[in-house]
Amino acid sequence: MKKKDLIFYAGTAVLLAFSTQQVKADEQHASDQTPENTSAIVATTTSSEAQNTTADVVGNDQAVQTENTVATVATPVTPTPSSDKETNEKVPSEQPTTAVVASRAPYGARARVVESEDNSLPVEKVEKPSGTLTIENNNVVTGTFDAVIRNVVAPNGLKEVLVPTWSDKDWQDDIVWHKAVRQSDGSYRATIKASDHKNEDGKYNVHVHFIDVNNRRSYVTETVTEVKQIKPSGTVTIENNNTVTGTFDAVIRNVVAPNGLKEVLVPTWSDKDWQDDIVWHKAVRQSDGSYRATIKVSDHKNEDGKYNVHVHFIDVNNHRSYVTETVTEVKQIKPSGTVTIENNNTVTGTFDAVIRNVVAPNGLKEVLIPTWSDSNGPDDLVWHKAVRQSDGSYRATIKASDHKNEDGKYNVHVYYVDQNNQRNYITETTTEVRQARRSGTILIQNNNKDTGTFDVIIKDVYNPKGVRTVQVPTWSDKDGQDDIRWYEATRQANGDYKVSVKASDHKNSTGKYHVHLYYIQNDGSRVGVGTTTTEVEFRNAKTKTQASIKNVNSGAGTYTVTVDQAPQGRRIKNIRVAAWSQAHQENLYWYSTAPSGMHTEVQVSAANHQYQSGNYTTHVYVDYVDGGVEGFNLGQTALHPRATVDQTAFSPRVTNGQRDRVLRAAASLVGVRGGTAAHQQLVNDYNSVKPLPVGYAVKTTDDWCDIFVTTVFQREGLSGLIGRECGVERHIQIFKRLGIWNEDGTTTPKAGDIITFNWDQNSQPNNGFADHIGIVESVSNGIIHTIEGNSNDQVRRNTYRIGHGNIRGFATPRYQ
Repeated sequence: MKKKDLIFYAGTAVLLAFSTQQVKADEQHASDQTPENTSAIVATTTSSEAQNTTADVVGNDQAVQTENTVATVATPVTPTPSSDKETNEKVPSEQPTTAVVASRAPYGARARVVESEDNSLPVEKVEKPSGTLTIENNNVVTGTFDAVIRNVVAPNGLKEVLVPTWSDKDWQDDIVWHKAVRQSDGSYRATIKASDHKNEDGKYNVHVHFIDVNNRRSYVTETVTEVKQIKPSGTVTIENNNTVTGTFDAVIRNVVAPNGLKEVLVPTWSDKDWQDDIVWHKAVRQSDGSYRATIKVSDHKNEDGKYNVHVHFIDVNNHRSYVTETVTEVKQIKPSGTVTIENNNTVTGTFDAVIRNVVAPNGLKEVLIPTWSDSNGPDDLVWHKAVRQSDGSYRATIKASDHKNEDGKYNVHVYYVDQNNQRNYITETTTEVRQARRSGTILIQNNNKDTGTFDVIIKDVYNPKGVRTVQVPTWSDKDGQDDIRWYEATRQANGDYKVSVKASDHKNSTGKYHVHLYYIQNDGSRVGVGTTTTEVEFRNAKTKTQASIKNVNSGAGTYTVTVDQAPQGRRIKNIRVAAWSQAHQENLYWYSTAPSGMHTEVQVSAANHQYQSGNYTTHVYVDYVDGGVEGFNLGQTALHPRATVDQTAFSPRVTNGQRDRVLRAAASLVGVRGGTAAHQQLVNDYNSVKPLPVGYAVKTTDDWCDIFVTTVFQREGLSGLIGRECGVERHIQIFKRLGIWNEDGTTTPKAGDIITFNWDQNSQPNNGFADHIGIVESVSNGIIHTIEGNSNDQVRRNTYRIGHGNIRGFATPRYQ
């Protein structure tokens, strides 16, 4: 009869019972020991029990143990890629035997006590997953090898074959679970790439696991292999280190690129400030197979000193590999030169900055000389352009007039602009400027209290820019400058200049007179020199008629004869003026008018005298109500009228220049600021012509852009070309009446045209309210150059593109 199989699940109890049975048998020397009751322990291990002890790393050193040593088979353990389950080996039950199982082993060993009726120990035969692993195609160039699994046995089916692989370096930090691919011959193959394992060389551990159809994983086998890759390599040398151009070549030779070569990069930087100037240069393949990159220090902040040059390869898989490096010293020849100051002229207020010993390794496009005076910082900075001389030096003439005519220390710097338009500071110096200042002494002589006359004598006349004309504007204190007259002084034999002033030319005003002195310089600009005052009495003014000449405009060919009736004198009935310039009075013309109150003016124009140039004699005849006649010889007045269309028949030799006169007069006022004496003079001149437009006497606090335009034309005797106004919008209406207005702000004006603006609109067509006005000085390259009054409260030059949105329109005076 078969004995009943007993299975105990408590490991220690089973072993204890078994041990006691053995001891008892020894003591009794029992004769009933037969094969039937002979016991044995068989240790088996299930894969599921082994899986329960799997760690996070792959190992194969675990052993199975029981309380009494039992022979077992140790199974290596590898980490799971996705789950902790492995295949359980299911063993068929053995009906004729009794088994007792106990296990404390970390690998999950199972001990079974078998009682058999015979002397043989039954062996549980279970077919396990198995296979052989070989390494093939170990390629030192590509850094790859194949793990090939053959003789595959998978009793529970095979879903996939995994090949966990890692290099010996840093243990399993580069482990990858590769999936093997089934081949046509039934084997499985996985290609292992060192690039997937941090490109490590040395020993690689290769394990094999099967995943059965129940998704249980079983360790199968393992091996190791040596990986020795051919690394990307090359040599780098520095060639053509050029101190002039500041360049060198990095040349890469002996190129080895096992994974193909897409490009060679040469990251380069100077030692200064670490890698703040790093540039990744791309080397170019040469015909001999080398690669070359030209490094320019201009790409590296033009630094000198040590340069770090590294080499990296980019393979066909776009992987970048460091290859090698070197260093080189860069010493550039810097741009240089010397600057000296020559021809420091106190009379002209000029000096020359001369640049010699010019070294320009990157070529020289131009030499710039930024210069400014110490006064008020660089507010007068001008970038002068030096001119190359025949000896190779460069020279720039610096004018104090370009620097607000400042005296004192001047700062002179030198910059080179190379062929790449890079500007480099070179050197600097300073110089002292002491200009010989203009001078003139004003004296009042022959002050006659009966006739109300005095002479103005100007001595010590000097001006560094020359003196073309001496002007003496004079007016009485009464009613401001309503009686101002600009006298042109006459040069005397001793070099002095003289002007005779009559109170009768100043509305017979008495009291304080203001006398100012101006020079017209050789360039046409006017500069103030000095002032004085004098007291005037005119005792004869109360009883005697006074006749005089004022407002002489030689270029326009006009002047004004004034006749003033004495408050206590004879009453005037009629006034006749005879004027001529030719010796035999061929161009004599008579002007006749009735008196207009106590003060009468008669306009004399060369247009009535065949536009002849010369000295015009003026006689005035006053017819009184009482029948008497009084004559006045006002002497001679020089007129040199410029040519007009009407004039050409009489004087073809006179040149055409009304436009030039206007532009010259406007340019002479550039720099005049609001609130200065010159600004006050503009206002006074505007107000001096009666009747005033719209009856308004402008003030120095008013906007004065149109005052500037009107007065420029007025001073040249050309008011008739544009009319007189102080308001821009009203002036446009005058332009329209004169037939000179152009509403289209996109047209191209000409020099001498009037330009108007509407700042509230910046698009064309602009038909808004005009609020600014100026004079077009020139037009070139699509740019309009203007001279404008009250531009930032001064007379200044401005530029606008043709068709600028703020342009309201233009007026084109009919210049002759």
